[in-house]
Amino acid sequence: MSLFSENEFALLIDTKGRKYLVKLKKDAVFSFHKGNIKLNEIIGKPDGSMVTSSMGEKLIVFRPTLEEYILKMQRGAQIIYPKDISRIITLLDIFPGAKVFEAGTGSGALTMYLLRAVCPSGKVISYEKREDFYKRAKENIERFIPPQMLEALSLQNRDISAGIDDTDFDRAILDLTEPWLFLDRVVKNLKQGGILGCYLTTVLQIYSLMEEVEKNYDKTLYKIGIFELLERNWEKEGLSLRPSLRMVAHTGFIVVFRKIG
Repeated sequence: MSLFSENEFALLIDTKGRKYLVKLKKDAVFSFHKGNIKLNEIIGKPDGSMVTSSMGEKLIVFRPTLEEYILKMQRGAQIIYPKDISRIITLLDIFPGAKVFEAGTGSGALTMYLLRAVCPSGKVISYEKREDFYKRAKENIERFIPPQMLEALSLQNRDISAGIDDTDFDRAILDLTEPWLFLDRVVKNLKQGGILGCYLTTVLQIYSLMEEVEKNYDKTLYKIGIFELLERNWEKEGLSLRPSLRMVAHTGFIVVFRKIG
């Protein structure tokens, strides 16, 4: 049985379902509105244990999943939400051993999922032009992803407008405001049959992207589709089973192409 150790993350869940991400430090104390918890009481315990705060609040302690981690981690740029990340992974058919190019690392959420998908023998090359976003993403990734998996990542503080050094990508994903400006660089370095995805937040961006593709890439890129995902949870309370009053509606669009000869 794997026990919690110092310097790893723990996810605490209170009786109301509120979640708290805590990095375990010896002799440290986590404080919240329901009292204090000595982190020594978590270190050495197994995943799924219970702890009690100084005010009697009982909390379950789990190792965070990657989804739980990215929703609680520090952000520079807005993250791509897990519901969209999961669809990107499937629409782009990210596979172990794939060589993937990403432009727009942001806070590193998608990058971490790409690493998990391509390892142990693949490679992720990710460009982020803003130094503050790059530093935040690097920190977020290194705090969660194990060192042996980090070897598959080339994270660079670089603007895609300066060009792309690597070639022969199996897959590419652009999380940029104006991806149509950089299609020439990406398409040139994507393998024939390779898949390109663009993550956009507005319909005007989609229109501009499709106009550029139809005008200049009709013989190079085959459109797979334009996708939007809505997520709604359900709740059971006593004899009632109903949709949640809140849902994760629009977060972004995923536009997918495949390179043809």
